[in-house]
Amino acid sequence: MLKLSKNPQLVRLKTRGESVCPISKTVDSFEVTLEYIPRGVALAIEEFKKMVDSYRGREILHEELAVDLLEKVKSVVNPPYVKVTLKSFYAGVEVEVVAESGGTQPLYI
Repeated sequence: MLKLSKNPQLVRLKTRGESVCPISKTVDSFEVTLEYIPRGVALAIEEFKKMVDSYRGREILHEELAVDLLEKVKSVVNPPYVKVTLKSFYAGVEVEVVAESGGTQPLYI
């Protein structure tokens, strides 16, 4: 966690990760994007990467993973708004899972 003297309007972090599908027992690769509005503190990039890497080898559905990651971020930096988007491909189908919490979604112009 990093203390901020000035708060940006939105922070967006994106990386790749792996988990294990609890149904097929195969490795699931995914891309995850975290968006949040900081409130005095920001999540260190290394902390975000550690959170994502903690799912490596863990059996978890992507739907659950997105919500779990959102809850971890909320417990660390307590943002007024946070959104986790997880994207992957399974059997030729693009899967996108969104977990969101807090006020209204930021307006992108």
